[in-house]
Amino acid sequence: MEKIEILKSNGTYNKRYDTVKKPEFLTRGFYDPMDIVQVKYEMLREVQESDKAIGEVAGEYGFSRTAYYNIKESYDKSGMFSLISEKPGPRGPHKLTSQLQSFIDEYTEVHPQASASEITVAIQGETGVSISKRTIERYVSKKKPN
Repeated sequence: MEKIEILKSNGTYNKRYDTVKKPEFLTRGFYDPMDIVQVKYEMLREVQESDKAIGEVAGEYGFSRTAYYNIKESYDKSGMFSLISEKPGPRGPHKLTSQLQSFIDEYTEVHPQASASEITVAIQGETGVSISKRTIERYVSKKKPN
C-alpha cells in the first residue's frame, strides 16, 4: 500500500497539500505536505520557536491565522490526537433509537397537541439527547394513520 493510500485510510491525508509553501515540505523528503498531522505539528512548533508573525507562519503551512488558533487550542487540550482531522458527516446516531421512538410515542399520547419543538425540548430534558425537530416531524407523520 502506498503512503498516500495509508494517509487517506487513517484520516491523516491533507487534501489541501498544494497550499503548503514551506520549503522543507516541497522537497518530498522527510517532510510530507500530504501528512496533515506533520504539517500542523510543524506549524505549531515553528510558531513557538520563531519570531515570525502567526499569520505568516500559518500561511506558509496552508492555514489561516484563525485556523492556527483553533489547531493550537485543540492541541493544548488533547495533544497529538487532536491534529487528526475529524471525519465529515454526522457526529452521532442520526436515526431514532427504539428508546427515543417509545419516548415520542408516550409523550404524544399524553400531549396529543405537542409540536415537534416541544417534543425536542422534552427529549433533551429527559434524556440529554439532542435530536432535530424535522426528525421528530418525520417520525410522527409516519405514525399517523392515513
